[in-house]
Amino acid sequence: MASHGLLHIALLTRDLKTTEKFYTDVLGLKVAFRVPPNMVFLRSPGSKDLVNFIATKKRISPSRSLEHFGFKTTTAGMSRLEKRLKEKKIEIEGRRGRNAIYFFDPNGYTIEYYCD
Repeated sequence: MASHGLLHIALLTRDLKTTEKFYTDVLGLKVAFRVPPNMVFLRSPGSKDLVNFIATKKRISPSRSLEHFGFKTTTAGMSRLEKRLKEKKIEIEGRRGRNAIYFFDPNGYTIEYYCD
């Protein structure tokens, strides 16, 4: 079977509207498309990757959660993001040297932004 890379990652959310707002307003992702009534697919600008959020009323168990997922950026992009996180009062929960930061989205998923 041929591999074409990761197309999307699907994650559960209890609040689709808040999640979409976080990823678009804070991280700059764009809505690629929606599958009503409970799904949205978001795309990183300039790429083909997708993050798919699926609304659920069920409790999202930590044992079913994801460790983290990462977005690659530039040094300048990292500086802009850190400024935006501070403006939005979103705490940086961890760092890997000067090249990576970790923070939580509204669902408790850990996001990594890194640059080389």
